[in-house]
Amino acid sequence: MITGMAIADRYLADDEELVHVARQHWTVLAGEFVALALIAAAVAAALWFLPWDRDWSPAAAGTVVAVGVVAALVLWFVPMLRWSSTVYVLTNRRLMMRDGIISRQGRDMPLTRINDVAFSIGLWERLMGYGTLSVQSASEQEGMVLRRVPRPQRFQAEIYRQVNDAQRPEYPAGPQG
Repeated sequence: MITGMAIADRYLADDEELVHVARQHWTVLAGEFVALALIAAAVAAALWFLPWDRDWSPAAAGTVVAVGVVAALVLWFVPMLRWSSTVYVLTNRRLMMRDGIISRQGRDMPLTRINDVAFSIGLWERLMGYGTLSVQSASEQEGMVLRRVPRPQRFQAEIYRQVNDAQRPEYPAGPQG
């Protein structure tokens, strides 16, 4: 079953079929969740040790919480939005990469121009189930690098399958008569 269909459908042309949609692997956010936990612990500790018998205590508590909220927004929420807005889309005609929160960037590569798809998986990446795909095209433009792709070998195989289908003539050449 294809996931992320509602997200990817807006990128499709009328005669295009969605084949595969991927986001970056969840491990992209592991550091951000650790930061969120540390922020919550720091705010809790600051509030615990705050002398509540002083006149300035409520203002100090409000400041500590506000600093914690701003830190959580910068160190957790913004990266979460960046992750959720990065999507890799494979259709029967092209490979697309879209990212960006406020300003959006995108890159499309027609399948008929793809001539190599390589993957790279380190030990940690192999244990976690993600890797990097490097897609080279026949044009002089630089290739497309898809980082932290879940199950990169499966995605690579699907790209090759679609490339082969796209490069196959629609009507086989028959005897001329």
